[in-house]
Amino acid sequence: MATNHPEAQWFKGAKFGIFPCWCASSVRGIEQSWPIQPYHHQHIDVNEYEALVYDFKADKYNPEEWARIAKEAGARYAVLTTKHHDGYCLFDTKTTDYSAPKTGPGKDLVGPYVEAFRNAGLKVGLYFSLIDWHDPDFPTIPIRQHIASPKPFKHEPARWNNFLVRVYEQVRELLTNYGRIDLFWFDVAGWDANRWHSSELKTMMLNIQPHLVINNRLPGQGDYITPEQNIPTRPPDGWWETCMTMNNQWGYHPDPKQYKSSRRLIRILAEVAGKGGNLLLAVGPKPDGTFPTEAVERLKAIGQWMSHSSEAIYDTLPGPHASCFYGPMTRRGNKLYLHVFDPPMEGIDVRGIDGDIAQAYLLKTGESLIVHKQMGRIIIDLPAEKCDEFNTVVVLEFREEPDWLTA
Repeated sequence: MATNHPEAQWFKGAKFGIFPCWCASSVRGIEQSWPIQPYHHQHIDVNEYEALVYDFKADKYNPEEWARIAKEAGARYAVLTTKHHDGYCLFDTKTTDYSAPKTGPGKDLVGPYVEAFRNAGLKVGLYFSLIDWHDPDFPTIPIRQHIASPKPFKHEPARWNNFLVRVYEQVRELLTNYGRIDLFWFDVAGWDANRWHSSELKTMMLNIQPHLVINNRLPGQGDYITPEQNIPTRPPDGWWETCMTMNNQWGYHPDPKQYKSSRRLIRILAEVAGKGGNLLLAVGPKPDGTFPTEAVERLKAIGQWMSHSSEAIYDTLPGPHASCFYGPMTRRGNKLYLHVFDPPMEGIDVRGIDGDIAQAYLLKTGESLIVHKQMGRIIIDLPAEKCDEFNTVVVLEFREEPDWLTA
């Protein structure tokens, strides 16, 4: 159930965030954490993987530039991976030396991110994996094989409680050392709420920052659900957010051919908004701390489209029944936004919506479009030459707000 804190309500209308997924695995251009699992297609020895932290320098890290790129792309929030499953902390912590300040970067990487994004007017989120394959006290109680530590297992449940204390302390550090945090993004619980004492953990977090939005990967305590790498066929109830990669992995990928096109990403954003969700789009920074050129190009394209069509994304509600129109729909008040992905052959056909039409026009230019009403259908003339290359938004404005539930 979503939080009712007034300072958390920004989340439901934000619609678009970026997800910098960064750690020492970027040195090799491989996925975060997973390659130390023997079944992974990029498998490397765990000791070799953990040694990458000394080659990970982040010497060109400029979070102000990240924030500028994100804001110009139209993102309203960001979520940085502070600790992935490999246990490597990008922040200064008293719980372990396996951290950015004690290895290659020689500095805290989370604090500058928080400050830069906050100063840019964006909401600040932190990702935190509950499991930790580096911690020696983690592999001491059984867990599902595919998320078990690659290090030797020894059944000593009392030691696992020591690990749990460190988890709580790391979360506390993240929520007390960097000022205001807006969102906390947990990942991979592995066990149920009782194992993590989820209620107690959330209580501690809200005692520190009562306005926090927390995702559902803290078992039993989430404000919203997080489908991964897909858009649900049917919109979930309540708040939700699809997290998705730009290419085929969360971390830095050096192959430019793996990236989704700008057109596809803009259409994904429209479809997610049309179902009432947010899109959290991953960016894998390079080991020097810069965003890959391919990612910057795509974020720039999204931003250019949002510069004229964000009204159809931000703070909108999902459209009426999907059978009304062959494409995503969003709405606000008496306006219905029709997202047209490809130039129509015979105009736009809208069905099942009863209302007195005031006008139809292109959101990008404001140009009026001709509307016909035939046998309960609304037909809008949309010449191909007036279509946007990525997604043409047609605004259908009614004199009074229709009863969308009857559509």
